Amino acid sequence: MSNYNSIEKVIAAEILRTNEDNLIANRICNTVYSGEIKNRGDSVTLIGLNEPSVTDYTGSLTYEEIEDSAVVLPIDQDKVFAFKVHDLEALRSGIGIKDSQMSRASHNLKLEVDKYVLGLYAQAGQSYSETTVTPSNVLQIIAEIKQKLEEVNVPDGRTFMVVPPFVKTKLMLAGIKFSINQGVNGTGAIGFTDELGFDMFVSNQLSIVSSTKYQCLAGSYSAIAYAEQVLDTQVIDRMESSFDTAVRGRLVFGAKVVKPSELVCASLVNGSNAIA
Repeated sequence: MSNYNSIEKVIAAEILRTNEDNLIANRICNTVYSGEIKNRGDSVTLIGLNEPSVTDYTGSLTYEEIEDSAVVLPIDQDKVFAFKVHDLEALRSGIGIKDSQMSRASHNLKLEVDKYVLGLYAQAGQSYSETTVTPSNVLQIIAEIKQKLEEVNVPDGRTFMVVPPFVKTKLMLAGIKFSINQGVNGTGAIGFTDELGFDMFVSNQLSIVSSTKYQCLAGSYSAIAYAEQVLDTQVIDRMESSFDTAVRGRLVFGAKVVKPSELVCASLVNGSNAIA
């Protein structure tokens, strides 16, 4: 059993490492909270959301209760994976290796989380009218979205935008160079740039309205809150119906828009790649 316990710990670590390196939700969301996550249905309290006021000094001070506006985040999402293996030691030795069973399971969990978080676009307090994107207008579109955030006093260096691959292509054709984020543990693969005033992330998990139209998100790093916990990773020896060993894992999480005025939903349509 101790052997299985060690494998279960390694599996949990693999899930967390994948999320640290590649999960867009962890990159764009406020993840500061108090409380403990033990199961789906729990909740945590988000802290530090209220902005301290600045007033004229008249010789005396009044101290604000800034935690009064603390927001509760329900942990209401629950995702699992479960599969069988013939050789448990082969599974253990393959953890962390690209395209191993555990790497793919962790990656697929990540995709589900990002799809949920990026699907919160309807809660955005600002919108950018549906626009067809080409290399000739993509910089104007990005600049106008950035302007919407500047107009609600979101400072430079505190904004992100998540776009589908076709927007990255248009930006590259317009002369913007992308680099590769190496991630916390050197395994990240998120394209980004800060040349536009945004940290730009590329994802296929944005909500798709049609085959060419995506709901893109731009905002401050305080606009969306996110919390997660790996609950269970288990190895079950000698399944009842076979000689295989079962491996399963479970991740619970929650996310919500907490500063809608600092989040912009942009409906962008894939246009021509022709350079005018």
